[in-house]
Amino acid sequence: MYERASRTVEALNAPKTFIRGQALLRTRKVTLLAGAIYLAASVLGIATAGTASAAAKPAGNTGNGTISAPTVGQRVKTGAYTARLTSANTFEVIDPEGVVIEAAAATGAAYAGPVGFTITPGANAFVAGDAFIITVAAGTSKAMLATAAATDGSQSPSLVLAYDADATAGDVEAIAYESGDFVKEQLIFGAGLTADSTREQLRRLNITMG
Repeated sequence: MYERASRTVEALNAPKTFIRGQALLRTRKVTLLAGAIYLAASVLGIATAGTASAAAKPAGNTGNGTISAPTVGQRVKTGAYTARLTSANTFEVIDPEGVVIEAAAATGAAYAGPVGFTITPGANAFVAGDAFIITVAAGTSKAMLATAAATDGSQSPSLVLAYDADATAGDVEAIAYESGDFVKEQLIFGAGLTADSTREQLRRLNITMG
């Protein structure tokens, strides 16, 4: 725990007071992604998911169709997704926890979910049981300004930066609050996020604002 004297933060530009109330302040060390100057009171997210790759199931498929290079979307989980053919032209999608998240997607059309891809039939038709495995790697676990359009997990705000940090030349370690009560007008949100849009999500993490 870092002393509450951090209530007033000496910024790179001007001091900023953004802590309010008597809520418990809990801190953690984070690694800030290189390439930016981060200001105190920035609302951060963590990159929990990395890139995705796809391949036919280990035993191979009867059909010789292909799957496009996959992309990751909102709410993606790390681990292996399965796109399993239920007929020559339809498939289901199963997430890394074994939950069917799409029961009847069509081949030849883009599927857009936590992972995105297109399965294209080949000369030899698919049969039920053919499958492709889409593997989402773990992310870097680095912190960055949370933005709504991110797909690596950092779109989910979870921390408030305690002090300014200059990461223009490389990753840097910093201290962030993982709980506390903050002045909403002083918090810095990334593109597409606001105090109102993140209030409930942050409240569940014991980060409140007023």
